[in-house]
Amino acid sequence: MYLLLSIIFLAITQSLSFAAEPRCSRFHYEEQLLEKMIRMEVKVEEVEKRISKTNQNVINVLEELKIERTKMKNDNVELQTNYAKEMEERMNDVTDLKALVLTDTIAFKAGEPTDLSLETGQIIVFASNMLNKGGAYNNKTGIFTVPVSGTYIFMIHLCTRNGINMYYGIMVDDTVYTSGRFYDTNAYSCYTADALVVLSGGEQIYVKCLSGSSSPDVLHEYSSSSYNYWSTFSGLLVHR
Repeated sequence: MYLLLSIIFLAITQSLSFAAEPRCSRFHYEEQLLEKMIRMEVKVEEVEKRISKTNQNVINVLEELKIERTKMKNDNVELQTNYAKEMEERMNDVTDLKALVLTDTIAFKAGEPTDLSLETGQIIVFASNMLNKGGAYNNKTGIFTVPVSGTYIFMIHLCTRNGINMYYGIMVDDTVYTSGRFYDTNAYSCYTADALVVLSGGEQIYVKCLSGSSSPDVLHEYSSSSYNYWSTFSGLLVHR
């Protein structure tokens, strides 16, 4: 009897326990599913926002890089232009220096005037080439023709008879550049004059008698063991 009552009590308790347990409805499941979808959608929107922001940052960085690249390209072009210009200037300097260093020596010295009795306006022709480096002096005409522009120095050494006036002129083309008078009352004498001139290529230099006479001789040539009376005309390129 006691056993039967215990079984009945156990069955009633078990039945009540099953009745108290909640049961999930379809509506409740759908509601939970909807909440999950909403939360997922919110997260997706956040991710999309982050992606969009990241994309914008990447675009901004790319634009900055593009601007920087353009600036670097312009700077590089300017640098190359300046470098090329500077190199051209240096090459011109080297060319000028090379031309200066490698220019052949231009120098001459001539003696033995062809005519000792000089008339007014006569060019003194020195017929003997003692030195003619560069070949610019013509011993047939007495004229030195400037081969290259530069600074030149010219010298004359004229020996005159006593009591005779010698008016000379160192000429640049048709212009008297240096002039003067040589004169000694008692003895044959030699005098020297010079001219430092900046000349252009093609100009002509020569010595002219500005005032003289055909008789007697104005110049005197004599050589011995004790005395040398030699008239000469010389010139030299000093600086190009």
